[in-house]
Amino acid sequence: MQPPGTDYLFARLDHSPGVKRNAVSQVLTSGATNAPLNTFAAWINEYCRRHGRTDGIPMVNQQPFHLKNSQFRRTLAWFIARRPGGVIAGALAYRHHCIQVFEGYAGTSESGFRAEVESEQALARGEHLMAAIDAHEHTHLTGPAADEAARRLETFGERARFQGTVVLDDNRLRRLMAKHDPAVYPGEYITCVHDHAKALCERARNRRSGGLPDHGGCKPLACRNVALTPENTAAWQREIDRITRRLATRPTLPPLLRHRLETRRAEITAFLLENTTTRESA
Repeated sequence: MQPPGTDYLFARLDHSPGVKRNAVSQVLTSGATNAPLNTFAAWINEYCRRHGRTDGIPMVNQQPFHLKNSQFRRTLAWFIARRPGGVIAGALAYRHHCIQVFEGYAGTSESGFRAEVESEQALARGEHLMAAIDAHEHTHLTGPAADEAARRLETFGERARFQGTVVLDDNRLRRLMAKHDPAVYPGEYITCVHDHAKALCERARNRRSGGLPDHGGCKPLACRNVALTPENTAAWQREIDRITRRLATRPTLPPLLRHRLETRRAEITAFLLENTTTRESA
């Protein structure tokens, strides 16, 4: 469909109208994508016809079904939701509040799509946690909730083992997460070891989040539910580096903005100094 080195299925080809020679191909707009999308669907049906296959795209009212990229928003939301922290990413991408975007695509919450999304989120998080346990990453956690995280993950790993080996298909992992969810939530900057009694996020503290942490209201530099993986620590260091580069820009930043950035950098630095001592050396 595209020449080698092209990352997009429906990118503008070099010979497309309006594309200058040696210019970098641009991604098509939503409206412009619909034409090649239907061309691709027609090619699939023609391929199936020529090879005697019966798994082509079915007709609707004896007419080819007209595809639009907006019809794939729910599918995209599904895959975003399966990633750790995916609800926040989806809310930002779709400009909705958390789970409402998924309910909107399903029509109503009664459709069961919310439960499906939450089940997929738990499955993806379970897969992530099991990979971390198998690699013994939970023994390298730091931060105020490091010991609690290690204890929960060790228990979770023991429950997943059967006769000395870990045998987990999706169905068994779903059942395990439903019964013994360790309430450990990996993220880019922190690993949340949720305990509503210690949580600083308002909705979780007031038990208005269905027993889940409110990642949108997270206060990671002060919350005692925080554990840090080496990747989390590296993410904070990159944040410090970004602030330092911005402070060094010219012309000089306005005093109030500069003060806020310096305060932010100092808070992160103090947080890392206090919470990056390994448990073995503590």
